[in-house]
Amino acid sequence: MAAIMLVSLCAVSASTLSVSAAQGSSSTPTVVGAPVGSGAPGVCSVNGTGLDLFIRVGADNSLVWKESPDGTAWTASQTSLNGTLTAPPAANATPATSGMGVPASIYVFARGNNGALYERIISPTGAQQITQTDSSTYTLSGWTSLGGQLATNTGPSVCSWGPGRLDVFVQGTNGALYQKVWNGSTWSNWNNLGGKLTSAPGATSTGNQVGVFAAGTSGTIYYKHWNGAAWSGWANVGGTLLSGTSPAAYNWGPNGQLGWLVTGTDSNLYRNWIGSSSGYEGIPGALTSSPSATAKAPGVIDVFARGSTSTFAALYQISYNYNGSGGWGQWTALGGV
Repeated sequence: MAAIMLVSLCAVSASTLSVSAAQGSSSTPTVVGAPVGSGAPGVCSVNGTGLDLFIRVGADNSLVWKESPDGTAWTASQTSLNGTLTAPPAANATPATSGMGVPASIYVFARGNNGALYERIISPTGAQQITQTDSSTYTLSGWTSLGGQLATNTGPSVCSWGPGRLDVFVQGTNGALYQKVWNGSTWSNWNNLGGKLTSAPGATSTGNQVGVFAAGTSGTIYYKHWNGAAWSGWANVGGTLLSGTSPAAYNWGPNGQLGWLVTGTDSNLYRNWIGSSSGYEGIPGALTSSPSATAKAPGVIDVFARGSTSTFAALYQISYNYNGSGGWGQWTALGGV
């Protein structure tokens, strides 16, 4: 990325996250050690029911793909996507064309060992929905470099607000927020959106609205908004992250709730949303990484994060169902990852 003058976020005093309504229960034990290097997975849903995870694993930091057809029970198998990732990945599922009924393609993004952004695409075969356990339902591209230079240990975030449209956001090596756009046929150049970030960004979209969350130099969380025509300035939305972690963003569909999740300094999970008047909602946990999240349907959020036991770091899932249970479930460990 070209060298440019840095634009610092406004200096505002930091405040710790406050629990407004603790819900759910934690099945994770006390935190052991520093944040887990492999971090949270990239997550997306191709059909509004199932979930696809893209997880950095092993000493070689390669990528594996794991699937849950119903969003709860996970396949025992996992597919290797190779690569050497130097930060947690991001994923998004979006129809490749504007035609109705077109199965979703999955786009996976990661920071490579040279600091650049890379993309890998899982495309449906014919009219079949992609299934990780059936290789006849998809074709897999190789890793393609999209250039740029991401800050050390920070991964990308991706969202889509239209068929074939992708917006990828990263923290550059100068700390600024950068955006790269796929319009369905070509990638844009990198767009410098300014700021002085101290975390990777978390991005989401609803309609043609885009929201990006990141930690600023004060350690608090800031929000930047695209309204369909122009970008806002940076707004301080408060809260302090666990060191080494980043926000995750989610939305509940067109004109729905646009919010974010973080790992707090006490290692619990916290949720807030634009327009909330009650502050952060605390969800007990013992997390050692950033969260990742997707809202596979309006009112339903699935969150993933690393927790720890006395012997190993495990990947955990927790779900929020506003329409069903009306609250949070329990943390559940995913074996083998």
